[in-house]
Amino acid sequence: MKAIILAAGKGERLQPFTKDIPKSLLRIDDQTILENQINHLKKCDIEEINVVVGFAYQKVEEFLSSLNIINIKINTIFNPFWDSTNSLFSLWCARNVLDEDTVLLNGDDVFELEVLRKIISNKDEICVPYKVKDKYAAEDMKVKIENDLVHSIGKNISEIDGESVGIRVFRGEGLQILKRSLEIEIRTDKFNKKWYASAIDRILKRGHKVYSLDIGDSYWHDVDYPNDLENARENSNIITSVNKNNLRVV
Repeated sequence: MKAIILAAGKGERLQPFTKDIPKSLLRIDDQTILENQINHLKKCDIEEINVVVGFAYQKVEEFLSSLNIINIKINTIFNPFWDSTNSLFSLWCARNVLDEDTVLLNGDDVFELEVLRKIISNKDEICVPYKVKDKYAAEDMKVKIENDLVHSIGKNISEIDGESVGIRVFRGEGLQILKRSLEIEIRTDKFNKKWYASAIDRILKRGHKVYSLDIGDSYWHDVDYPNDLENARENSNIITSVNKNNLRVV
């Protein structure tokens, strides 16, 4: 299995922290978000990681070249239109490496190791994990679940069972289904403004099964705003540790 990390965006909502560096290089203790993701992926025996870069790509590539990580291949893929596109186009830029079972991660996801282990151990062809919350923000990518299958996904759906976790797995035929959906979505109006969840939504509407996975109370958070970054830093002990007994800060 390989990994693709979508990390091309600038992170405007995190200003001033992202004035000169992308979200993925923000620190959550002694590690950057990207470094934490790579370390967790390595612990899950992922041997190849492809990072889609854009804003401040030179700094990301310089950082990656400084890492002392053996037995893992790390590549970068450049999204030349990072300032006018979203994750759909970034994933489309990486379409040529969608050639074996793949775990996709958003570049602003912070999580404990157990979350990734649980998701990767799932053997469904398409697995979209989710987390149940007390309340949901307008910008959350939400899901509706029926009989352990994802029924709908989007930011504006009316029935909500959880927030879609930005770590998803595509295996076997599921990978081919994703690639076909990407090729259709990239030809739609305003494709440049879409998240790649639109490709998952298209998969659902074509009647394919997309399996869900509840991550329970395991720590996962996407870093969109300064308060998200503060939350991640307060929980750095659980994010960077393999010790499940560490206390989470809520």
